[in-house]
Amino acid sequence: MHRSDIRIGLRVRSLVDFAGVPRGTEGVIDEDYGTGLTVAWDLPDRPLPPGYREYDGRPTIQTGLLRDGFDKVRELHFLEVA
Repeated sequence: MHRSDIRIGLRVRSLVDFAGVPRGTEGVIDEDYGTGLTVAWDLPDRPLPPGYREYDGRPTIQTGLLRDGFDKVRELHFLEVA
C-alpha cells in the first residue's frame, strides 16, 4: 500500500499475522493521525458495525473493536488495499 492510497473508510487487508489478527483479515482505515493511521479490524468474533467508516472516539470497552496503528513511513508494507 502507498501513502497516496490512504483515506478514511478504505478497506485494507493484512499481509502478515498480528496479535489477534490473522494474515488476510480485512479492516477499515478509520483514523489518520498525521504520521500514522489506525485500522479497525473486521474479525469473525468482533465484526465491524454495518457501514463502519470512521473512529468516533468511543473507547474499545464500549465498541468492542480491535484497532491497530501503523506508521505511514515504516509499516504500510504490512497492508494492501482490499
